[in-house]
Amino acid sequence: MNAWALLGLAVCIGLPLSVLIATLVVPQLIPKDRKVDAIRRRIENEDR
Repeated sequence: MNAWALLGLAVCIGLPLSVLIATLVVPQLIPKDRKVDAIRRRIENEDR
């Protein structure tokens, strides 16, 4: 294998692997109005 083939192989393996690791490690932020407490409050306010 020449250098270009190794570089291409590294990119084809490394890029998807880095995206996979980033999605597993970095959590998504939940908006305040979508949290359990906010949903519970809205439901309780609807019942009144």
